[in-house]
Order: sequence, then structure tokens, then C-alpha cells
Amino acid sequence: MSESASEQSPTRRRFLLGTAAVAGSAALPAPSFDAGPKPLVLANNVGYEPTASKRVVIAAARASTAPKAYQVVDNATGRTVSRGLAKYVGPVKDWLADQVPAVPSYYWVADLTSLTRAGQYVVTVEGGSSQPFWIEPNVLERRTMSHLVHYFKDSRSSGQYDKADRALPLKSGGTFDASGGWYDAAADWGKHFTQLSNLSYFNTLSIPLTAWALAASYDQLARRDNTDLVAVQGWIQDEALFGADYLTRVHTRGGSFYSSVSQPEADDLGADPTKRSLSTRQVDFREGGGLAIAALARSSTYPVSGDHSSAEYLAAAEDAFAFLLANNVSLLNDGKENILDDFNALLAATELFKATKKDAYRTAADARAASLCARLVSWQGYRDYWRADDADRPFFHPSDAGLPVVSLLTYLDIAGAETRAKVLDVVRRAMQFELNVTAEVPNPFGYARQLVQDNKGTRYSGYFFPHNVTPRTDDAWWQGENARLASLASAARLAAGFYTGTFAADLRAYAQDQLNWIVGVNPFDVCMLEGTGRDQPLYLEYADGQQVGSWRWLRSAGGIVNGITGKSEDGRGIAWDPGAAFTGPNTDWRWLEQWLPHSTWFLYAASIG
Repeated sequence: MSESASEQSPTRRRFLLGTAAVAGSAALPAPSFDAGPKPLVLANNVGYEPTASKRVVIAAARASTAPKAYQVVDNATGRTVSRGLAKYVGPVKDWLADQVPAVPSYYWVADLTSLTRAGQYVVTVEGGSSQPFWIEPNVLERRTMSHLVHYFKDSRSSGQYDKADRALPLKSGGTFDASGGWYDAAADWGKHFTQLSNLSYFNTLSIPLTAWALAASYDQLARRDNTDLVAVQGWIQDEALFGADYLTRVHTRGGSFYSSVSQPEADDLGADPTKRSLSTRQVDFREGGGLAIAALARSSTYPVSGDHSSAEYLAAAEDAFAFLLANNVSLLNDGKENILDDFNALLAATELFKATKKDAYRTAADARAASLCARLVSWQGYRDYWRADDADRPFFHPSDAGLPVVSLLTYLDIAGAETRAKVLDVVRRAMQFELNVTAEVPNPFGYARQLVQDNKGTRYSGYFFPHNVTPRTDDAWWQGENARLASLASAARLAAGFYTGTFAADLRAYAQDQLNWIVGVNPFDVCMLEGTGRDQPLYLEYADGQQVGSWRWLRSAGGIVNGITGKSEDGRGIAWDPGAAFTGPNTDWRWLEQWLPHSTWFLYAASIG
């Protein structure tokens, strides 16, 4: 996950060159997923809010349209507290014949929404049993936030790496202090603003997103005035300011921000701190410049600060915004702004106005909001989706699909009454599209489907990000989509607070389904949040010529792995860590590597409540 081919890890990503998909080998059978005679009972491994929707999915190897009887059992007493019939939904057509490992393909859905009594439960069906789960108020805050915040603390640049970052050599001579910040991923000890910088539509945001989302999460929790959340608020604010300190350091006076610190990996499994290097390429709005400005501006409003002062945070934000206002287009890979520039710049201008009350920033925010609101278009039967370009190319994104809505709803804090009404109409239409495309086909998990376009211009709807979407010939970048799901959950939860009735309830249920998938309600019966629920496979690295993988890339509790993907080039099918025997060595990062944006978006969604 790096911003240029020259900065990619030489080991983990070497296999990308010239490949386009996990095709496996025709000579190798797909690994099997043997559930035995008992059905799989797939529940959220953390738990559900008492008054929220509660989806549990039953998976079996044989089809039957008959409903399945289930029992809800109190895990403390062993007593059955509820019974019901799970409704048959059927198979997911896209996955039925293209799975690795193979999973039970026929699904029933049990709706436990009426169960509101606090406690810990399991659901049993025909001898199969779910993982235990809680029903209690603030369940995600209570059961996951400590791990989530400490994942960011675990991911801080520290020790010899941070020592090296205090004096990184510059090509022009001298050194630069780029200490602080968070490592990008479990196997990438570099520090990045973005990946995929030389693409137009798929910049994935890392450190600036995390710094802004932590500050926004702090504010969400503070509004709730809940004494149970006091400690975690302090931890979150501490991390937000740690991020603001890094952004201040890598800001260049009169310019934007330096894009990354890279850490090469050696084939002998070494990782020498003295090999770290600073990229002095300055980022544009969509490469994280916008979110960095937004994070600094919001952090400047607190009565406390980190190593740098609140005034320094704000000065860096204003200086970078002025530079990008004049120079953003010249920094872009294709010289043309698109939807990513709109929502990144909108957040930057919004946060600057909130911090300074300067009219110029509200004017800039108004213009970006108007541009973003004008991006809803329709194509064939798909109404009101975001267009990424000046025509009707659909906006879809591997990690930040919820940001257009999040940016507009954040902007509402400063919008006038007439504009506010227009924005709420646009958000309603955009989120209705997400609900519609997700419900377009039988979808037992409620997984957020998307309208996509491949590199040949073919447009279609599906579950997973296509493998052939990037136009680069030397790369086939795709991975699990847990950040995308959590970003959409954040957008839906945030939006639900502005609406009432069925629409608000549908948004909350949609958000819950995305978080459910991450923590256990998925065909592979895996909780992808480390330290919670069912274990995940080890993440292995194979040095050149070695047949036995090293588990050196240790994951941290609270980190979320990349997740489940499509199997085929067009994103259809379904795959989860097929293993080195099937896909070759050093490929399991696609599924098993923890990455900063996943936990970032999950934490923000949880903070909204």
C-alpha cells in the first residue's frame, strides 16, 4: 500500500507485477470450508444495541425453502429465552460457483430485533451454535473502543524507526524531522498520507483521515455527555493531537505536506531503520491535503494541544489551504479536479471556518458543497449515484466511499438554512441509492453493494471492488473492503440523526449490517477485529526460497484486517485468505493485513452511536 511503484514493498508486492487477479492454479483444488452436518450460525461476535436491528444469518450446504427454527439461549443460565423461524433468502448468485475457500451457500436470516433484554446470548439451529454476543446499550463503545484506541497507540512510530525519522536526509542537503505519526499497516512501517497517488479516483487516505476522524470521534462522544465514555474520550483526544503534531511537522511552509516516509522490506526479512526515506512530493487535496487541513483546524479548537501549540496547528492548516487553493490542479496526476477534490476540500474549508470564522473559508466551503451536490446523476435504472468525473462515471472507492456524505453532513454546521435543506435532500437521495443498490438482489448479509466501472468502461453493480479497475499496467491493487464498509456505516449512522421514520431506521439497519460483517456475520464465520470473537488465520511472510512462512507481522488487538474480497477479476465470487498453496506466497496481505483506515472508520462509526 504505497504511493508509487518505486516505494512499494519489494517483497509483499513484487507478486503484483503483471498480475490482475487471484486466479489460483487450475491444477489446485480450492481449499474446502467444511462446516460438517451442522449449519453455521453467524452472529455479530461483539453484540447488538437493545433497540437496534439484529440480523443473524444461518448458512447450510443444502438448499431448502422451509424456514429454520432457531432458539436464543442465555449464555449464563443455558435457558432458552426466545424462539423463532429464520426466513430462507437463498444463495448469493455472484458467489455460488466461485468461492475460495468453499462455504455453505444457502442462507436464512433470523431477525432478533424484538429481543431487547440485556445479557449475553447464543443462537442455536439444528445443533449449530453462534459465537456468544451481548445485547446491551453502547455495546460497541463498551466492548471495542479500548482495543480500537490502543491499536492506534500500538501503531505509533516509535523506537529506532522514530529516532531515524527525526533526521531523515534531504536530497537538497540537510535533514528533516518527520517523527511521529502512525505506521500504515501491519507489514508497512512506512507513514503515508495516501496510496494510489498516481490514480484519479482511488486515493485511499491514511494518516490525515485518522487524525481527523479521531478528533471527530472525540467530539461525537463529548456531545453525548456520558460519564462511561470519559476515559476513552481522553485517550481518543490524545491520539488526535498526536496525529496533529505529525501533520504540523510534515507541513512545509508556503506549501502543502510531504507525502510519506517509506520503510523498505528486505527479502531476508530484515527491516533496517537506517533505510527509511522521506518523500518530499507535496500532496494535493485528494491525496490527503484536505483531510490534513481539516484535522489541524479541528485540533486547533481544543483547550489542550500536543507537542505543538494550537496556534501552530491552525497556522499550518491556513498556510496549506492557501497553497492548495492556488496550486491544487497543478499537483494532480491528471490535471483535473474530481469528486475526491470536492469532498476533501469541503472538509478543509468547513473546519477552517469553524476554527476561524473567516468568511473566505465559508465561501470556499459553499462552493465545494455546491459542486458536490451537483454530482448526483442517474444511469439506466440507477438513480442518484455520485458521479466521480464531469460525465457519469460512478464514484466507488476501496476505503472511503462514505466520505462524500460525511463531508456534507459536517458542512451542515456552517450552512445557511436554504443550503441546509438542499444538502439534506442530496444526502437523502444519495443514501437511498446505497439502500437500493444493496437491496437490488437477494442479499442475506445486507452487504453494501456498489455500482462500479472497470478499466474497459464496462459498468455494473456488484458486491466487491473489481481487480481490473486500475489503469496501471504494473499493478493490480485490490484488497478487502472493511474500511469501505465502515465508512458507509459512518455515513449512514451520521445521516440517520438528520431524518425520522422509516428512512432513518433503514439507515441504521444498513449501518449495522456493515459493522456486523466485519465482526462475524459473514460466510467465513470470522471476526476481523483482532482480540474479539472468533480468531483469524495467521498472517505469514515468506522470504525468498522459504517454504515455511514467518509470522513476524504481528497484529494488534483493535486492528481490523483488510477483509473478504471478490475472487474473480470483475470482483465477483468471494475469497478469504485462500493460503499460499492456492495463491502463492506473500499474497495474504490482501485479506489478513491490518491497515490504519479500517479501525479509523470503525471507531468513528462506533462513536456516532
